[in-house]
Amino acid sequence: MNSHPPLGLVDVYTATIPTLAFTPGVHVNYAETVLPMRDGLPKLKDFPAEFGGSGEAIAE
Repeated sequence: MNSHPPLGLVDVYTATIPTLAFTPGVHVNYAETVLPMRDGLPKLKDFPAEFGGSGEAIAE
């Protein structure tokens, strides 16, 4: 897990909960991607504005 105290969030890796049904909704920090994803999901340059990022979307 990773803790993000300024955001009040904790990342829990889905692989640690094998019975969890997970459906992604957005890609964050996509400006740093190494492997482009063509999946139709929104792609944000960094973080959503609500979490201190720019909230800027990047085209697929």
